[in-house]
Amino acid sequence: MLYVTHDQIEAMTMATHVGVLDHGRLVQFGTPREIYEDPVSIYAASRLGSPKVNILLADIFPGAPAGADKIGLRPEHIRIGNGVDATVSRVEHLGDQTRLHLVIGGTTLTTLTQAHTTLKQGDTVAITPHNPLYFDANGDRMK
Repeated sequence: MLYVTHDQIEAMTMATHVGVLDHGRLVQFGTPREIYEDPVSIYAASRLGSPKVNILLADIFPGAPAGADKIGLRPEHIRIGNGVDATVSRVEHLGDQTRLHLVIGGTTLTTLTQAHTTLKQGDTVAITPHNPLYFDANGDRMK
């Protein structure tokens, strides 16, 4: 059966396989987990996940491979505790988790932290990427 949806949560929960279309062209096909964890492009990475993937300039963090233009960080792949300084711009307490909205290098990103965090707006935290996704200037994934 073929089911068409623009709702990413519906796609992630109902589908055994997902096709990502970009202007009518199939750019990636696989299980929801495969596309979430191993997207072929910024476009594919941005189709699945809530909160959405954070896209930043690759040189914000050390260690980007040669030719990398952008780094994609899933909210759960940002570690707090050391690394590059970011400023807390908003804190969303959601019960079992807390979303932190951070500003780094002029870009806002979203990460997840413990439910009972004491961080507040204006605090500075150090962050480091874990399992980053690197993309070239065309938005294609670099491996």
